[in-house]
Parts: sequence; structure tokens; C-alpha cells
Amino acid sequence: MDSWSNYLERPETPAESRLFAHLQRQAKEAHPTEAIALFRQLFMDGNHYPVASILSDLDFIVDAGFAQSDYKYILNRSCYIFINAWWSFPNHRIFIPELIRVFEEPATSPFRSRMVMRQRALAQEFTQTQQYYALQRTAMAIEAEWDYTRYSESEKPLETIVSRYPYIYEYNLLTRDSNLDQRHTVQAVRKEAQRKFDVSLARYEAFRATHQSAPESEKAQKNPTLLRSEQLDFAMQQFKGKVDGSNTQRDLAQHFLTYSQWTRSYRDYKRDLYDYLVPVLQGRFSQGKHHFNQRLADHLQKTLSQHDSQSPNPALTEYTCKRLLNFLVVESAQRPDHANFFDLLGNIGSTLTISLLLKIVLLCGSAKPWLEKRLAILFNHYADRPKRDVIWLVEALENTNIALSVNFSCSS
Repeated sequence: MDSWSNYLERPETPAESRLFAHLQRQAKEAHPTEAIALFRQLFMDGNHYPVASILSDLDFIVDAGFAQSDYKYILNRSCYIFINAWWSFPNHRIFIPELIRVFEEPATSPFRSRMVMRQRALAQEFTQTQQYYALQRTAMAIEAEWDYTRYSESEKPLETIVSRYPYIYEYNLLTRDSNLDQRHTVQAVRKEAQRKFDVSLARYEAFRATHQSAPESEKAQKNPTLLRSEQLDFAMQQFKGKVDGSNTQRDLAQHFLTYSQWTRSYRDYKRDLYDYLVPVLQGRFSQGKHHFNQRLADHLQKTLSQHDSQSPNPALTEYTCKRLLNFLVVESAQRPDHANFFDLLGNIGSTLTISLLLKIVLLCGSAKPWLEKRLAILFNHYADRPKRDVIWLVEALENTNIALSVNFSCSS
């Protein structure tokens, strides 16, 4: 049983309950600057805290047998007590990154006891956990405030632009121990970030429609992506425009859904699905025995082949779409092989690759979160790499931003 399972099943001690209740009062009643100072004094300095009983409760927690495995969850929850309380107030929200970075600051006062020494050691260990990495990305997402030029330096790691991709927030800003309040807060952050991007993209599209030939148009209405203007224009055409002269991607998906209602067998459904997807790939791969089209056909043929004679049903089609996304993007965090995704990007480019993935999620709404998680896995896999080394992934993420915005935003 892992440490999270143990923490989940372990009854909360009275000391923990009192600590959390005390922090909740502070989050509601104290100004953020005062609350952060007290937070630092309690969890980092460990000296002369104004509420002696809470300091005693923290000593008990730090000295308990469960501290080595559970203290990271306790600190994570303590941080989120303030994040949840401050998120609803924009004037308070700006203090969240400062709170999170308290753990990166060295304690300024000498420790008063062995307990404080252990407390500081556990706090230091916390900065190396998945919980703290998720908190750091939360700080980045809040702090960026959609300043598109802020992280232009190519040597900065990929994770510094996590704020640009709302669709991966749940997978990169939360951990297994995140409670319902934490999830609601991150969902609120995602919703606001998505709304801002949708508005910026719509304004840019409207401006380009009337000033496309004007050389100053880019300066007058800023491109809200990290793509070049011509790349963005091509992406908008693919994701929103008529891709075959008369139909948008949505139209083609609807035609397929209508037609597939009359498909007799699951085997035929998979063949039709291949025909629906393959136009994006035609003529863009080198031929040979490892031709991508053939690999795609083989994958679909082998998927749930024991059900080939059955009539298609929602469960079969959902499983097929999710397995297809695993094949095209990445299997899992435990098996992060993404050779097919890399192959697609290298041969047809990021826009057409995402167009292929969009065709799938337009058929199956429940596959959209599945795609988002696949891309979050890749983002997490390369999070510490310099952006200049993963331009291919940045362009794919930017194209996904556009595809989801124009097809799934409230205004679409």
C-alpha cells in the first residue's frame, strides 16, 4: 500500500484538525501579507509563533510516526487552505505564488529544538515532492496572467509556460491527495485562463479578417499564441474552416456519426473510421513496409477483434477512440513511448497532427479529457527540458489550444 493510501485511511489526529481549523481562520480573517508571515513563522522558522498551542500541535505532528510519509500531504493541504480562500478575490490571488515559495526560502532564525530541526528537514523534503511541483505550476499559472512575452527566452524550461495550456491544468496542477476544494480551485483557474485565451483568439481572428494584408496588423492585435502568424492562420483554417471545400471538421464528424448509425458490424465500423481519418495522412508519408497508414490500419484491425461481428455500440466506440489516442500520442505515464506522435509531427506537421486528433474527439466527447491527459503526460515528461529542445511539443500544444478553443469553447 502506498503512502497516499495510508494517509487516506489513517484517521485525522486532533492536532491536525486543530491546525487546519486555525489555518482556515487565518485565511479568512488575516490580510495575505500577515497570513504569509505567520505561515512562514509556523512552518519554516518554528520559533515564537503567537499561538503556542498550534506550535505544540505541529510539534506533535512532526514527531509522529506518520510524519515521514504524510507530512507532504499535510503541507499541501495547508497551502490549499489559503489558495482556496484567496482565489475568489483577485486582490488576494496575487499573493498565492508568494505563499507557495515560502518553502524555497531559508529559515532566518536558529532552531529552538530537535523538533524544529526535524520540521525544517521535512519542509525541505517537501520541495522535492510531486505535491510541491504541482503547487509550483499553480503559482506559474496564476502569476503569468497571460503575459505572452514573459517566457520568450528559449532556455527556460517547458514547465514555465504551463499557464498557456488550460487543458492540462488538472493533470499538472493536482496530485492524488488533492481534495474536492483544491480541484474546484484549479478548475476555476482553468476556466478563467481558457476564457481569456478564447477572447484573445477571437479578437485576433476578427482583426486578421479585416487587416490581413496590413504589415502593422500583428502589432495592433497581438497574436495570442507562440506560433507565427502564418502558422496560426493555417491552424484556424484546419480547425474551423472548410477543409474539403464544403465541410468543416465538425461537419465531417457529424456526417460520420450519422452514417455509422447504419453500420452493421464493429469490423465495418473500424474500416469506416480508418477511411474517415486517413485523408489527413494521404501522400505525406514515405512508402514502405513501415508506412504509417498501414500501422494505423493494423492497429484498428486488432482493436477488440473478438467483437468484430457485433454491432457497434457506445462502449465499443469510446474504447476504440481512447485506444486510438494512446496509439497516436502516448500510452501512459508508466509507458511514455510516443514514437508514433513524433513520427506524425515529423511527417505531416503539428497542425495536421492535431487535426487528426481533433477528428477523433469530435466523434467521441468522452475522448477529449483522454486526449488532454495524453498531452499532459508528454508535458510532464519534458517539463524540465529547455523550450528550444522541445519546439515540436510546444507547437503541438499551441495547436491543441486553438483546436479546442474554436471547437469546444462556450462561444463556438
